[in-house]
Amino acid sequence: MASTYELYQKVTAQPFGRRIFSAAYMLKVPYFRSVRPAVLEMAPHRAVLQIGKRRAVHNHIGTLHAIAIANGLEAAMGLLAEATVAPGMRWIPKGIALDYLAKVPGDVRCVAETEPADWEQQAPFQVDVRVAAHLRDGTVVVRGIIPIWVTARK
Repeated sequence: MASTYELYQKVTAQPFGRRIFSAAYMLKVPYFRSVRPAVLEMAPHRAVLQIGKRRAVHNHIGTLHAIAIANGLEAAMGLLAEATVAPGMRWIPKGIALDYLAKVPGDVRCVAETEPADWEQQAPFQVDVRVAAHLRDGTVVVRGIIPIWVTARK
């Protein structure tokens, strides 16, 4: 069976591939449908997606809801983990720690990143995935860590 990352590479090489992959990702992980993430980049150690500002993800003051952004950051982390985890290994998030730095008045890019050295350990081990949400002008509005637990598949 092809890995998620292999499917991403194959699908995004086709016309409308990113849009098709984004839709497939929401089908595979239905919870992420609430924020409709548009997958922009998936690679080992880095994933980027965008959440559009729309009424369904607004809070009471008309900006993007903090939990919607957290949802997008977790979706980006999952893409990174799928592209980075070694064959025969699996991962699961252990928690989330986020700092909300500013209101989010528009679309936001959710970025997840690690370094190769973060993954060069004997299983089981923890990887702290760095996540951040950026406005179009580059302003960081949310920053944090999502720790994931990496173990051998049973």
